[in-house]
Amino acid sequence: MATAMTPEEVREFLETQRTLILSTLRKSGAPVAHALWFTYLDDAVYFDTQMQSFKARNIRRDPRVCCLVEAGETYFELRGVMIQGRCVRVEDPEEVRRVEAAAAEKNARIGSGLEGLPDWFGDNRRERRGRGDRVLLKVPLEKVTTWSFGRAREHYARAAAQGER
Repeated sequence: MATAMTPEEVREFLETQRTLILSTLRKSGAPVAHALWFTYLDDAVYFDTQMQSFKARNIRRDPRVCCLVEAGETYFELRGVMIQGRCVRVEDPEEVRRVEAAAAEKNARIGSGLEGLPDWFGDNRRERRGRGDRVLLKVPLEKVTTWSFGRAREHYARAAAQGER
């Protein structure tokens, strides 16, 4: 029974999700997970963080990461994409502009996640993000594992129908 998503389903899924769980490695080699908002573009996931954050320091020391994007509340709704690879800093200004445009388009389509928050929070967030101490990071979709358990429902329904004949 195959539960893997097609490349088109992966693209559609990543374009409609907001949060990614990024696993980095501590100095000791122990994994640590971080929740981040992300943007999907050109077969890569992008996210930004403060240059001196714990996750950024971990990535500078060891760029091997695992990213998980998942959704679903019931078994047959469960679906996800796991990306294993190396995280790289994005320094090309044109690539940065393209990612910013894709993030703005995504926010317009699915919402920014900041709707309904007090004005002071938005003002503070814009100020913090505008300080120039952030870095844009990218993880290309090289080693990808996917699942969509809705396919299991189809499999079991077919098996049940064949057994009833």
